[in-house]
This record gives sequence, C-alpha cells and structure tokens, in this order.
Amino acid sequence: MKKITAVVLVLMLCLGALPAFAEQHEEVTLTFGSIWSSESEATRAPFLKTLEEFAEAYPWIHVEVDWNEANAWKDKGDTLASQSAMPDVFYWNAGGILKALVDQDQIMALNDYLDDETLGRLIDGALANMTFDGKIYGLPYTNACSVLYCNKALFEANNVKIPETWDELKAAVEAFKAAGVTPMTTGGGDRWPTNMLGDILMLRFAGDEAFRKAVFKLEGGTFLDEGLIAGANAFAELVEMGAFPDDVAALTRDESEVPWHDGKIAMYVMGQWEGGNLADKEDFIAVAFPAVPGVDSANAFMGGPAEEFAVAAYTEHPEEAYLLCQFCAEHLSKNGYLSGAGLPCWKADFSEYEDQIAPITRQIVALTNEATSFLLWGNTALEGEDSELLMDQTLLLLSGEITGEEFCQNMEAIFE
Repeated sequence: MKKITAVVLVLMLCLGALPAFAEQHEEVTLTFGSIWSSESEATRAPFLKTLEEFAEAYPWIHVEVDWNEANAWKDKGDTLASQSAMPDVFYWNAGGILKALVDQDQIMALNDYLDDETLGRLIDGALANMTFDGKIYGLPYTNACSVLYCNKALFEANNVKIPETWDELKAAVEAFKAAGVTPMTTGGGDRWPTNMLGDILMLRFAGDEAFRKAVFKLEGGTFLDEGLIAGANAFAELVEMGAFPDDVAALTRDESEVPWHDGKIAMYVMGQWEGGNLADKEDFIAVAFPAVPGVDSANAFMGGPAEEFAVAAYTEHPEEAYLLCQFCAEHLSKNGYLSGAGLPCWKADFSEYEDQIAPITRQIVALTNEATSFLLWGNTALEGEDSELLMDQTLLLLSGEITGEEFCQNMEAIFE
C-alpha cells in the first residue's frame, strides 16, 4: 500500500501547519471530467462544495473541471478513451459501462492505494459493481435508487389516491387524464430516463432474480421470462393510455422536467438525486414504485452504488489523482446527502445535521431502509452494444412502435 505521506499529513494537520506542509509539495494540476454542467443539476452544488473542501485540504493540487452534460460526457468519454486521453479523474457509470473501459486499459486499479481503514468506511457491497478480477476500478459517491415522485397537491386537488399497486397506478393515470392533467413524464430523447422507468416496471412484474439474470446475462437469463414480458407490456399499456406528453419520445430529461417542476405533471420516475431539486417544494413526495400483487418485488429497488469516480490509467500524477478520487467520492457522499441529491455510501455520523436533511430525502431513506435488493440499472449493467440495444428498444416502446412481446424478443439478441 502506498502511504502517500499520510502520517506526516495527519501530524501537520493536528499542528495547524498545513500551509507550511503544502510548501514542501510540487504544485500539481489535475483534470476532472464531470457531468454536472447545468445549474439545475441537484448534484452540482454539493460537488462544488466538495471541490472547495479538497482545495483547502490539498492546496498544492489544482483541479481543472471539464463540465459536461451526462449524455454528452458518455459520448465524449468514449471518444477520449479511444485516444487514451481521459482526464486524470472522471465520473463514470459502474457495471458493464465501466468494464468496457477496464478492458481497454483506460482505468487505474486502486488496490495499491486503498487501506483497510478506508475500505471499512464504505457500506457493504459498495464496490461490487466496480471490481473486476479482484481489482477495484473506482469509488462510489452515492447509493442510488429510482423512486416514484408524486405531486401530492395535484393528487389532493383531483381526489386521486397515491398509487400503491399497479392497478391503482392505472386508475391514477385515467383520473388525471380525465381531469386534463398530464399523468407522467420522462425524457425519451436522452433514452436513459425512459430506461429507468422500463427497468422498474420489469423489476416489479418479474422480481429481482429474473431481471438480474437477464441484464447480467447470467446462466438461465432470458428476456422471454413471463414476468419481464408482463413488465414490458405494462409499459406499452401506459403509453396506450396516454400517460405521457405527446412529444415525450423527443424530450430531453431537462425539457421533460420543466412542466414537472412547475407543478403541471402528477408523477415522475427518477433517481434519488431528483430529491435535491424538490427539497424546498412542499407539494412533492417520494414513494416506492407501485407493487404488483402476487410478485415478491415490492421492496426491490433499481440502483445501488452505480456511479463512481475513476482514475485514468495513464495519469502523470497517480498519487494525487487517487487523493482527488477518494476525497471527492467520500465527501460528495456526505455533501450530496445533506443537500438532498443522494444517499450516502460512505459511513458518517449525521446526527448533528438532522435539521438540514429535507423531508423528501428522509422519505427516500425510509423506503430504502426496507429494501430487499438493489439491482443495477439495465443500461449500466449491460456493456456496449447490448446497453445501446436496451435503450433503443425501450425508446421504441415509449414511441408505441413495438409491443412488450416484441421488446423482449428483440432483447434476446444480447444472448447470441
């Protein structure tokens, strides 16, 4: 394990002599690839706070942030990886998307830098989707999950029950349609938000085991499972009912969220980070996606530690890059939670911050405390062309161009 002068650093911090210690270090500049370019991103503010904290702790390490939108960064990152030109430290998804870069020798394994004390501060299973052949290729900053957000003011004004079952969800859609209120939204143009909705439907109808086998291509895995077909058909049924805006397939996530945040849409499936956007809006609540009677999946969640910070394999400053990666992962876990943008995946004592935690964040924590499982989102679990196929086919479902059966039949191509 590389000590990185840890003992000296601790002693100097205790003596209040960090500036003098910093003078002993050569100035280093690192690049950081980020996805929070928009001011509307709930994670942007806690990320900026984390960078400020890093600058205070390590004043000799300067960070130049390359700000990007999430979809644009994925495409840009793939291009940079093909040129072995990734930033020193960067945001990336875990699972199959990460594995693709690992196979291209683009990411530095962190095992030589991580000690038992640091690893012990992570929640159980935090590194499962970032570890391949025993090597750790990134550190998570949030324990992700998707939930159903509801505008309770619209529910109350139209005398509609917050749905707890699939039938109640359909009843809510019908009631809002009759009242002239758009029931749901998603960002079809960005594909991944639509995939998030499709995933939770298939998880509810099929259960964790069947869906896990399919998206991780495990033995016995198939999208022709009866539950997965039922979940895909349920998505198609929502489309046929008119649950979404007419132009939903073309809307980006940001565009789809404008009327949602303006209080004109009743329901929205999105990740826990959306809680940060709703922290000061009393009309919104977070609930578990409705259950399917007869299927043991009511407390199963999509998500888990699915997003990470990684270090480029060819960084010229590996020790400093690791420091930035680890510091940002752990501190953003805390700062994101306190801002309502995430759930912590690093252990911390939040007792002194209880009054800072938004009610909607508490609701999400309560939901996930009852979780029986977390399953990585399908487009993240799958690699390369398989991931693209899933997102493309889900978009076709949203567009009403294919049936649930056709979706599942087309997805069988990943097993060939």
